[in-house]
Amino acid sequence: MMSLLMAGVASAQGYEITVKINHLKQGDTLILGHHFNERLIPDDTVRLNASGVGVFRGKEKLPGGMYFIFLPSRNYFDILIDGSQKFSIENDTTAFLENMKITGSIENQRFHDYQVVLNNASKEYQELSKQLENVKGKESKEAEIRDKMKAVSQAVDNEYRRQISEYPNQFFSTFLTATRDVEIPASISDQNERFFWYKAHFFDNFPISDQRLLRTSIYQPKIEKYINNMCFQMPDSLIRETNWLVKQTRHNDELFRFMLVFLFNKYAKQMSEDMFSENVYCSLADIYCREAKWDTDSFKTELRKKVDRKSKCLVGNISYDLQMKQLPRSKSAIEALRPAIDKMRDDAKPIEEKTKGDFEARRNDVVRILDNMINSFGKQFFSVQQTPAKYKMVVFWEPDCSHCKEEMPKLYDFYRDTLRTLDCKVFAVYMNKSVDNLQDLHRHINKWFDYVIEKDFQMDGWYNLFNPFDQYRENFDVNSTPTFYLLNKNNEIIAKRISFHQMYELMMYLNEHGE
Repeated sequence: MMSLLMAGVASAQGYEITVKINHLKQGDTLILGHHFNERLIPDDTVRLNASGVGVFRGKEKLPGGMYFIFLPSRNYFDILIDGSQKFSIENDTTAFLENMKITGSIENQRFHDYQVVLNNASKEYQELSKQLENVKGKESKEAEIRDKMKAVSQAVDNEYRRQISEYPNQFFSTFLTATRDVEIPASISDQNERFFWYKAHFFDNFPISDQRLLRTSIYQPKIEKYINNMCFQMPDSLIRETNWLVKQTRHNDELFRFMLVFLFNKYAKQMSEDMFSENVYCSLADIYCREAKWDTDSFKTELRKKVDRKSKCLVGNISYDLQMKQLPRSKSAIEALRPAIDKMRDDAKPIEEKTKGDFEARRNDVVRILDNMINSFGKQFFSVQQTPAKYKMVVFWEPDCSHCKEEMPKLYDFYRDTLRTLDCKVFAVYMNKSVDNLQDLHRHINKWFDYVIEKDFQMDGWYNLFNPFDQYRENFDVNSTPTFYLLNKNNEIIAKRISFHQMYELMMYLNEHGE
């Protein structure tokens, strides 16, 4: 007896949607699924009996939202599922609105009736638009038709208000209201005030914390519009806004997961196009690492390493100092360094024959040899931070890079003709090969010497720098060459990973606005 009672309770709590589709044959399959932004997600399937009837049935209630019935023809029609989940639908394979019959669901009947009103109004509006084209220049006729068009729009608005006033607690009313934009009061005339009012009330009609709206096609576009159009596109503002959006969804695991993953992926994709996105990405990644219970520990561990590396060189941060050795500014002085590079190669030969397993001894030998080599550049290290300049352009490059070979001469010419007039200095950091192979490093350094001499990179304010011990790859997150950074006089990073021409435009803007 108890088991029967429990079975009855489970049935009452589940869903049972009977669907009859005329002109389909026995064995045809229907799919019940839900909307998720632009995607259609299947939830259940059923085969039709000889009468063209199938019953979707489950022990657990379906989450509220907009669902669809998908036919073998790959067409579908929408239904709403929320409180009452036991009802019947009859339809045909075409003309869904005209043939729809609903039993046992007031909400779906309302949804259907409203779609009919919209469909009829759209047809009438299109016909009036054609008539308006035909009477152009006839003011009285135009005014008459425009009045009719206003009446059509007013009738739709009246129907909307009737629906939400009669059934304010049904999901259909929530959905219907969420599709309508807020109206800025006519009393606000100033454009700035109108914008800020609109932003402050952007979600008045759209309850962002209602997880049912996630199962529609309107949730993500609303969030995207807010982020892209309503928010100031600077790191601090975007970090504040995205954190606020995530906070609105913490009460519901599904909403929280969607919001965090959506925003995290959005700014991950934008990092290659927008230097400010990296700041937002790191902020969201920090939340992800701490709270994304759905992902693996291994993924979050690797993500944390990636974020820690990127966080060292975000726009707005003080740059790590580059402690470098400087290449001399004359051909003869550079040539005088080649014997020291040859000595590094020769000193490295014996250590290659040491026991491969003695890594500690080999490492100590490599450090000693490299230290002797860079001391030939001079005893003192060159500090980028301590070099005065209004703007400091740092470029990481290497002579085997085809893009570097193309860009570095252009940069040098642009520096000579334009950049130096803005009190901008260029710090060209040579990215050495791995120090694990000193024979290869010997070859590579000589190529660097050859290239600097060939292109005559010798002008004051242009610094050719090198230090195999400096952690610039990690501190500046350098994964490709050339990589550009722009610092101000206080060594704050004001731009990164954009072209030097774009950096020039930024400098001109800052100069013009006294920043």
